[in-house]
Amino acid sequence: MDSNQGNTYLDAIDAALEKGMAAKEVVCSITTGFRVIASLRNAPGLNPYHASVADVGYGFDAVRGTIGRLRKGEAITLGKEMLVLDLDTLRISEKQLGPNFDLVAKEATADTYYLIEQSQYLNHQIAEKINEAIRYGKALLGAEWDEILKRVQNVQSIPRL
Repeated sequence: MDSNQGNTYLDAIDAALEKGMAAKEVVCSITTGFRVIASLRNAPGLNPYHASVADVGYGFDAVRGTIGRLRKGEAITLGKEMLVLDLDTLRISEKQLGPNFDLVAKEATADTYYLIEQSQYLNHQIAEKINEAIRYGKALLGAEWDEILKRVQNVQSIPRL
């Protein structure tokens, strides 16, 4: 990849993820707060939802770490593969938010619904920013994206604990 063009795309990916991370931090705080609300404390899906939010956070960190290594010019044999794997794994992690969140939302009462609405809005923002970052990754790598994705999907199929 051309160094200047590559850095422009990496900057765009990083900027999108930074905004997504901000939304994730607020969601994480709200989710932690759910634990002190009696009607939500034992809601089915609360623990998996909280874990899914944390998983998205780890995904943001992984992508940004890979970008940092690429920017520093570190000789990464599979740098492009790492970027595709990290971005696509982040996409998968984001998909886990919805079903777990929906289980928690079913337990919302009138006095907690505003928190549910805010979380839902922020979950949407997280998804938008992840998808934006992926679009930049695809633009950066072009047709190589799909080829790389096919190769790394075998690694993604290994269950995460």
